[in-house]
Amino acid sequence: MGGYLTHDPAVEKWVRMRESTAKHFAWNARNVRSVGILGLVIPGALLYLSLATDGQFKWAAKGPSPKAAPVEEEDA
Repeated sequence: MGGYLTHDPAVEKWVRMRESTAKHFAWNARNVRSVGILGLVIPGALLYLSLATDGQFKWAAKGPSPKAAPVEEEDA
């Protein structure tokens, strides 16, 4: 099972870039737009949709509700 491990330079470069992302992060127009859409617009739209449709649908099953079987007590 002693196989050889080959190092791919592209993978090593990606790993180094991934480890240093926080050091080299800067706010620019693209980052602000991404955070705005993913962090504000989508949750806001979901909140609006949930509040706008609250109580409009009946999710209960049709028909009589099932009744629980009576519990028989054992004499001790």
